[in-house]
Amino acid sequence: MRTRPSRFGFTGYWFVLILAFGYPCDASVVGDDQCIECHAAGGVGRGLTRRHFIDPVRFADSAHAKKGISCTSCHEGILSIDVGKKVPHRLGIELTCSKCHPKENQEYAKSRHAEISKKKCCCCHDPHYSVPFQRLPQQDRQEICLSCHKSHDGHRWLPQKDLHFNYLQCTSCHDLTAQIGMVFSIMDTSKPLGKDALDYKRLAPFIKPDKEGLAHTLDEDGNGKLSAIEIARFIKKVQANGIPGASLRVKISVSKSTHNFTDRGERTQDCGLCHSQNAKFYSKLFLEIPEKEGDWRRLPVERNILAPHWHKAGVETLYLLGESKISREDLQDVVAVVKRIGFKWVDLVGCFITLATLSAVLFHMILLFLTRKLRNGPRQVEDLETLPAPIRAWHWLHGLCAILLLLTGVQLRLPDAVPIFANFLNAVNLHNLIGIILTGDYVFWFVYHLWQGQFKSRLFVSLSTFVRDTVETANYYGYLMFTGAGFPKSCQHYLVFDPVERCLFFMTMLVFLPIQFSTGLLLMNMQGMMPVISFLGGPRVVDATHLICAYLLVSSVVIHLYLHALRKYRYVRPLSAPPHRADITGK
Repeated sequence: MRTRPSRFGFTGYWFVLILAFGYPCDASVVGDDQCIECHAAGGVGRGLTRRHFIDPVRFADSAHAKKGISCTSCHEGILSIDVGKKVPHRLGIELTCSKCHPKENQEYAKSRHAEISKKKCCCCHDPHYSVPFQRLPQQDRQEICLSCHKSHDGHRWLPQKDLHFNYLQCTSCHDLTAQIGMVFSIMDTSKPLGKDALDYKRLAPFIKPDKEGLAHTLDEDGNGKLSAIEIARFIKKVQANGIPGASLRVKISVSKSTHNFTDRGERTQDCGLCHSQNAKFYSKLFLEIPEKEGDWRRLPVERNILAPHWHKAGVETLYLLGESKISREDLQDVVAVVKRIGFKWVDLVGCFITLATLSAVLFHMILLFLTRKLRNGPRQVEDLETLPAPIRAWHWLHGLCAILLLLTGVQLRLPDAVPIFANFLNAVNLHNLIGIILTGDYVFWFVYHLWQGQFKSRLFVSLSTFVRDTVETANYYGYLMFTGAGFPKSCQHYLVFDPVERCLFFMTMLVFLPIQFSTGLLLMNMQGMMPVISFLGGPRVVDATHLICAYLLVSSVVIHLYLHALRKYRYVRPLSAPPHRADITGK
């Protein structure tokens, strides 16, 4: 007996088939081309508003489209399209960003934004045009925030506000957990902003034939990290071969952002977060270069790029206050350089001391010339005794010996460059002879003054009085002399040497010269004096000490002669004029 199938059962079978095959097939039929057909420019004329418009070119370049994410992957509620209806599909569809971006969703939920607003992902990010974060220009990153926030209404506490906004993006300070770095790019300064980036086509002629690409051309040593010298060489090559405006542009950029935005960084107003050698962005430096396929690649860069020592190829416009502060690591680098160059540092230090002394004297002379009209009073009359002719001759002999010692010493240091006395042996013999003469003369001077008891009158005075008078005299030479003030009255009883000259004389006669003569005698007979030389640190240490004292003696002689010449510029103010504040000192 045949049984008639129930109506419900037959309908149920079709219902199952429709559920199993029908609706998925309908959903799969809804392709991106159907969506774009209505939501592109042509669809706007069919009654859609401007906010429904989608640019198909920009959508094809988006991160979602390039990864094969279709429209219905996010708009899951659109299962079919009925073109006959005014509204061809259901409305009010919720986006499903959190399914693909759960980490970002969790971060945003903890942020300040989530606390005070109900904004969704699409309020800041347009999912139809989204691109990888690294490809997003800094201006576009700022525009996301500025669409709601007016930056110029706030940040009133921030110095150089416009300059900060030019180099920074909002998340640099308001996303404290983000990865921040400096991104350098090769640009053409002769082009207007926005068209100044050098693309692969313009840089391709500078790729070395034996290299695979631009990255390998830049990385000459192949260590995977670009140095300042490597970048400078490439840019100079570009400048010399057709693009004279080639240079570097730098931006402080967020290389990996989070969504935990906060205003804590602004509320602390701590400039040291950036203006410090420990700032976060110093640890990640990149050079952004174009690739043949049209993408951009970032290569890590060494930190020495921030200390540009090369011309027209560096980042002279970037300087962060506090970044150049000397640290312990810098001092260790200096020590390493000193060790590497050996005792050549002695001449570097000595030349610096001598040049600094000559520069200071020249600067003082220029100021005296510029302020000469202020010194119109009568000259100070000094009751100096006339030295006997033998003493004057003795002084001239000292001067001649000092000059010969200096010239022979220069030839000993630079025998090939400065052959003053014909050959090296002549310079050695004359240098030793003059050294012996001056050593004997110094011993005679020391014994004579010690026997006559003249050290106290020449050098040693009351300590408190001498310190006060030295400060007064130094203030006169450094400032009051240029204002037309008279020499301090409390110091006019120093007839032979004023307090400053006495300090210099004390250092020269009782410190520099004894060390100079002692080390010179040790170097004259190194074989016999080797035990003493070894005890003092070896020949290099003794020679370095000898040279440093020589440079100090040259500088002290220059200062001594200049101070002696300044005596004729000392003036006393007329009696009818009110006394200068510096003239009322002491007794």
